Amino acid sequence: MTSINVFAPTRAHINQQIVLNDPSRFKLLRAGRKWRKTSLGISWLVERALLDTEGLTYPFILPYQTQARETVWNDHVKRMIHEFEDKGLPYNLLEQPMAIEFPGHGRLKLMGSDNEVALRSASNWGAMVGDEVDDWKRDVWDVTIRPNLMTHQAPAILMGTPKGKKNMWRLENMVNPQSGKPIFKSFHFTSFDNPDLPRAEIEAYANEQRERGNDWYEQEIMAEYRKPYGMVYKEWDETRQFKHIGYEPNLPLHISFDWGINDPTAVIWIQPDKYHGEWRIIDYYEASDANIEHFVSVIQSKPYKPAELYTGDPAGKARTLTTGTSVIEILQAKNIFVRTMDGVRVQDQIRVAHQYIPGVYVDSKCERFRDSMLNYRYPDVKEGARNQENELPIHDEYSHAMRAFEYWCVNTMHMFKAKSLNTSPIRSFDWWGKKLDAQKKKTNYVGGI
Repeated sequence: MTSINVFAPTRAHINQQIVLNDPSRFKLLRAGRKWRKTSLGISWLVERALLDTEGLTYPFILPYQTQARETVWNDHVKRMIHEFEDKGLPYNLLEQPMAIEFPGHGRLKLMGSDNEVALRSASNWGAMVGDEVDDWKRDVWDVTIRPNLMTHQAPAILMGTPKGKKNMWRLENMVNPQSGKPIFKSFHFTSFDNPDLPRAEIEAYANEQRERGNDWYEQEIMAEYRKPYGMVYKEWDETRQFKHIGYEPNLPLHISFDWGINDPTAVIWIQPDKYHGEWRIIDYYEASDANIEHFVSVIQSKPYKPAELYTGDPAGKARTLTTGTSVIEILQAKNIFVRTMDGVRVQDQIRVAHQYIPGVYVDSKCERFRDSMLNYRYPDVKEGARNQENELPIHDEYSHAMRAFEYWCVNTMHMFKAKSLNTSPIRSFDWWGKKLDAQKKKTNYVGGI
């Protein structure tokens, strides 16, 4: 075959070569802006497609199909075509499906993770690359893409610049339950690690990002996992407030809902400890396309006592045309009485919830709730905006858990006097735990609301 430079008109820089030369099947590349992640991914797939003799497909998957055309097809792919033509390499360019076929070999195809129907059940993949995976839905890799790689034991590279602790962080920390070893070989580079960029230019770009804030600079340039810009509950401290808590039978138990129709329904189990100003999230569950009986079954299956209080979204009062009843009425028939509060703006619910945040502890098994807390954020700040807290947070996969929590906050704020809300200097959960244990030895302590 004619010698083709898949990186034309340049060459792979030294740090790209480190990733390409590593033999690991699954790689995760975390890199700052302008490190040349996309060129690495496209070039790697084209090289494998040209070496293929089975006619397999080599997908490059971005978050959205439209993004694939604008940022990759019309840029990286089109510049490769000049190399193919200069070297006389035969190819078929398919504009509509965004694919390049190499007769007698494989084909490159651009896809969007938002088109899950097109991604499902593929069995002819020879390798794949996923770009900006923090903008994918959470389970796209686990549920949709990973099974497609089994038939041909295809390798994969997932990459991007992190946006808080989302998909990349989760995948980087994923381990094989049998071996205990990481599933992905991880690589971490900053924007400064692209030796082809003029140093003065990258320094100028870095300074521009510093102007937006240190967290933004650490994320965009240094590719570190930072709390996302615009995080709603930025004062929540994961290192202190996410740990093993467990169920305490002597404390009250509350359950709160965020009802979903086309979105997931979220359920949280909360144990308030008014005496210590602690609000313990001990369990969390969410599911889509499930009826209310499913959630009742989940609640009843938990090894906890019956909840003293249920709270939820006022939308649960809406009656369906099919049954003429509402979710809350169905639950009421099952002796589950849900308290709601009408007419409270989302922004005001958030302000109430902020009073609880210093005392909110999340059990380490509630990883999904932790992820939601860390990624629940406002839209990017608009030019001239003065008070972002007057805006609504982004409605996405991370907002459902937080809405259930906020409904609980506004429905219980009258139960807890201001001094019960943890607005004093932060106290250690471990310290209070030791004090509580000592107190239990002296008295039969029973928590109350």
